[in-house]
Order: sequence, then structure tokens, then C-alpha cells
Amino acid sequence: MAGLTLDTAGALAAARDMGATGWAATELLLAIRIGMAEGSATRREGETT
Repeated sequence: MAGLTLDTAGALAAARDMGATGWAATELLLAIRIGMAEGSATRREGETT
């Protein structure tokens, strides 16, 4: 996940706006990071060198 940035405070506020608290909010943030990493990896695989 190197090179990926996530506005953690903003993402946590969004999670709380959706009603997530405690571990649920943490799991939502982790899912967002994992999704970002997977999307980045997919884009890199599609690049030609």
C-alpha cells in the first residue's frame, strides 16, 4: 500500500456519518485502504513498459 494516501480523518467522519462506530468504523477504513491498493495494483498490471 505504499504511495497510497487516505484522508483518514475525512474517511472516519464519513464512516461515522454512515452510522459506523468503534471497530465497524475501523473495518470500513481498512476496506477502503484494501480497495485502493487492489485498484492501484490492477492499474499497474494494465500498464505496459
